[in-house]
Amino acid sequence: MNSQRPTSSWLATAAALTLALTVAACNGDSDPGDEGAATGPDGEPNPVTIRFTVFPGALASMGVYIADALGHFEEEGVEIEYVTVGTGSSAMAVLLAGETDFTISDITGVATARQAGGEPVFVSAQYHGFGAAVACRPDVQFTTTAYPGSMRELEGKTIGITAPGSATDTYLRYSMIAAGADPGQAEIVPIGGVPQLLSAYTAGSVDCLVAYQPLQHLIEDYQSVVNWETGEGPAEFGDYVFNGIITTESYDSDHSEIVARVQQAMQQTIEFARDPDNAEEIAAATLQFFEGLEEDVLAQIMRDSAETFGYEFTEAHVGNAATVYQAITGNELGITYADLIAPSLR
Repeated sequence: MNSQRPTSSWLATAAALTLALTVAACNGDSDPGDEGAATGPDGEPNPVTIRFTVFPGALASMGVYIADALGHFEEEGVEIEYVTVGTGSSAMAVLLAGETDFTISDITGVATARQAGGEPVFVSAQYHGFGAAVACRPDVQFTTTAYPGSMRELEGKTIGITAPGSATDTYLRYSMIAAGADPGQAEIVPIGGVPQLLSAYTAGSVDCLVAYQPLQHLIEDYQSVVNWETGEGPAEFGDYVFNGIITTESYDSDHSEIVARVQQAMQQTIEFARDPDNAEEIAAATLQFFEGLEEDVLAQIMRDSAETFGYEFTEAHVGNAATVYQAITGNELGITYADLIAPSLR
């Protein structure tokens, strides 16, 4: 098996994160403003503004959008200033560079950043499942589209992902490895976010792509060769943190009260999103964040993905992430469950 190719892409991600840390060191520490007293004379939380990194038009940011649109952040005295990026690796880079206060990432992304010298930590999980599939063009030939055999047939094909080291990369590579396929024999191409992936698929410049929601609804006509949202794929992804809310140890040290507010808002939001009966209300409130998507389609996506939401973060999640990380990189995860949690929340 050719393990050099996937390992080198993850090393490139680590190098980019090291550069982000260098930029942060040159720029000095950022300050979100005067936190002031935690509460006012009436006992209500004093309002604070935080910078939050999201992925435009992607369901990966949905928990943050819901918390904002339905007023859960407002109830905690938190106002959001959005910082937008197209990929998970970019989201981590802007956090480490001090250009945002909170971002969205997964366990392997946090581990890679910490190994590069960063100090990202979890505030809350957001998703326990990835609402995505490997979607291939209808004219691409397969003898089987059923997992795990379909993974071996991805060898020799061109597959679009967002970026090296991102969740789209991780899920694809590990699903292939667990099925006995070699991701080094596929041409895995970093393309960018939803608009770029959609354009590449429409133009026919890729055979397949990792289609996370709402991409599956936007491309419409495709063959699914593994659908993680419905439980297909490796067993490790059945008990996994697809992504969560991340800050830095320094921010947590200086603003632990804000971190606690964000955690509370996200837990309230995720409990609400877990109930498929709330899908219509969520879709109506958050449609503004999904250009080109119909409200009824977004409501259906929310019903289908309700069970993937989860704020819990456990040692089992870290154990499964360690298995995935070692298979892809050949290295130990090198981080413990306690290391991954914001110190003020331990």
